[in-house]
Amino acid sequence: MLERSIGIEAEFILLGKEDKAIVPPSNWNRDGFPLLGEIRGKPGKSVADVVASFFKEKLLSEARVRKGHQIVYSDITRVPLATYQQAMKQVTKAKGEDIGKVKNIYGINIDDFSDQIISKGKIQGIHASCGLHIHFSCIKVDQTEIFEDEYEPVILPLGMTMGNNTNIEDLADAIIRPEIRLYKLVKTEVKKTLKATANQLNRPAVEWIVKQMDEKFFDRFAPAKDKRTKYRQPGFYELKPHGFEYRSLPANSRSLEDLPEIVKFALGLLDSLNEF
Repeated sequence: MLERSIGIEAEFILLGKEDKAIVPPSNWNRDGFPLLGEIRGKPGKSVADVVASFFKEKLLSEARVRKGHQIVYSDITRVPLATYQQAMKQVTKAKGEDIGKVKNIYGINIDDFSDQIISKGKIQGIHASCGLHIHFSCIKVDQTEIFEDEYEPVILPLGMTMGNNTNIEDLADAIIRPEIRLYKLVKTEVKKTLKATANQLNRPAVEWIVKQMDEKFFDRFAPAKDKRTKYRQPGFYELKPHGFEYRSLPANSRSLEDLPEIVKFALGLLDSLNEF
């Protein structure tokens, strides 16, 4: 049995006083780079389920924002150096760990790009952008049930003999009842179900899906070339246990408004995998 699903994540930037980027609280959903918060919808098998789950989480996240702050979905935002340094201190993964997992079907090397703002030889801050990440999952599932039998005892008496003790009070203790003890099957119930899963998205399938997503949506939603940060380039993806995550699209007003179309197209790509 194949289980196909799509999941949506959208990064956001939290603005504080004077509309300057600040680090979201640690108890919020955040990216591996803590400067970026994330809206994480539950994966689903239909456009309605995926989109409804995402926008529910989006509304819940926006409702948590304190007065004077706001969540923005931006192609590019200037982040002051102090805020950038504060975020870097909260990174929990080893340096470069996430970057090492991100791949590109066109051979674009992430190390060739930098979002740092340099002036007079010193870092002044960085340019940050919000990504719209599409999770693709196509898993083959096999399962088997482990059954458990329940028995009840059945006693078959063979006869009765009495000892020589003539004490009436002790007569009961002297009675010996030979018997055979058997067990009868009462019922059989499922004790547990064992499930094995295997990811069906091999490298050719992943690269084909990424290319289709690029051709359909990248030029439509991507910012101008001079406003693209290092991850807002075509062809980026990251492998996951459930499949992979397409990472090139920006999270902005245009892409979020057209999310139903994006999800519908993504689900259609998964349905087309039987052509391979």
